[in-house]
Amino acid sequence: MGVDMADKVFQRVKTVIAKECGVPSNLINSKTQFMSNTNFSYFECVGALYTLQHKFKVKLPESDYDKYKTVGSLTRCIIKQLKDNSNKR
Repeated sequence: MGVDMADKVFQRVKTVIAKECGVPSNLINSKTQFMSNTNFSYFECVGALYTLQHKFKVKLPESDYDKYKTVGSLTRCIIKQLKDNSNKR
């Protein structure tokens, strides 16, 4: 998956988080704290994860929520699953 594709995934992740958490997307970058961000409620984060699972057709299990400390780490997890899924085809 090239840089362009990774950037597209990041932009889509950023858009979903902005919408679900009610913040302007220009305030979100790869270092933005996600699950541990005191500005986002747990329920907003879970809503964003649920939406991302459906948008990207990936699994983001609740047991892994502690891995999504930043928007960048969440994006990398999604990209990894997308790569794994494409290799299975």
